[in-house]
Parts: sequence; structure tokens; C-alpha cells
Amino acid sequence: SGREQFIFDNPQVCMVFVAGELCLVEYGRNEILGTCRTDNSNMHRISVRLHEAGENSEDGSRKAIAYLIDRQTIQVDDLVSGIAAARISHAFRVDWMELNHRAAKLLFRDKQRQLILYDIATQTKTTLLNYCSYVQWVPESDVVVAQNRTDLCVWYSIDNPDKVSVVPIKGEVEGIERTNGKTEVIVDEGVNTVAYG
Repeated sequence: SGREQFIFDNPQVCMVFVAGELCLVEYGRNEILGTCRTDNSNMHRISVRLHEAGENSEDGSRKAIAYLIDRQTIQVDDLVSGIAAARISHAFRVDWMELNHRAAKLLFRDKQRQLILYDIATQTKTTLLNYCSYVQWVPESDVVVAQNRTDLCVWYSIDNPDKVSVVPIKGEVEGIERTNGKTEVIVDEGVNTVAYG
């Protein structure tokens, strides 16, 4: 119709929005991977993961999408079966969410800056952090990096959310960089930019 909005931010799928419907097209395939109804086209509030199981992996292949039904309700759909994997109601407006690379866990943050981990298999919610200003999965891992006020918090094993490493920082986390097999958190300290490894 010419009213479609195409988003190419995800390296695995193209997202096509039209009239309140989101269609997903996996790169390299001609058929639609899945659809859902959502009025929210903000990429911080939609997460799509296509996880292919490796030869030595215990995980099966997964394809999933997490999106907002309304401002306080997240839906996670299995794109292979077309069945809803989870529906999460929350007391406050959700402003950010992201599935991990295996599409087994969901991180989300609300407008109160509360960071929550949701385990899709067990359907359980765990509050990880209050006053969260930055959060990100380390790419292709189950490691979480987040900031609350003057602390950098790292969960090296998200299956043990009570075990967190805390490093005091002076500034704001800008992002995560992976180069030459090393992962660093980049912090803007105003005058300088510092990398924490």
C-alpha cells in the first residue's frame, strides 16, 4: 500500500509495520516468519531472536519475539509453533526489553528504572536492580551489564541472579565493545572515556 514502515536494525530479520501489525521476514527466506498485533514500533520495546542450536549445544533451535500488547503487558511468542510462550503483566510502563541470544530469558526495565529478569521456561520474575540507567546483554552470551547510579553491575551467570559483581564508576555507561576476544564496557567520565574489562 506504500504505508509500510520497514526496519532493518535486527541482523536476522526485517520488521515490516503496517496498520498496527508487525510482520517478520527472516533474511534469506521468502515466506513471513511471523506476525503480531502491536502499535509499538520502538525498537527498544520489541526483541526478536533466532537461535540455531549448534552441534554441541544442549539447547534446541528457538525463534521468538517479545513485544508490548499495551504499555504494561509483554507478550513472548514462539515463532516456530506460533504459540504464546509467555504473557507478563507489570505494574508500571515498560520502557525497554530484550531477549537473550537463546531466546530463553527476557530482561525488561520499567519507567521507575527497575530492571527485571523473566525466565520463560519457569515463568518467574526476578528484580535485578533499582535505579537502572543502562542495561545490555553482552552479545552472544548470558552475561548482563547494567548501571545503577554510580555502580557498574555485571551478572556473569544470569542463572544465578543473586551473584552480581559490582564495580564503582564515575560516569555513564555508553556501551559494550567486543574486540579481539575481549569484552569491555565503555564509560563516559565527562573528560575521558574509560574501558572496563
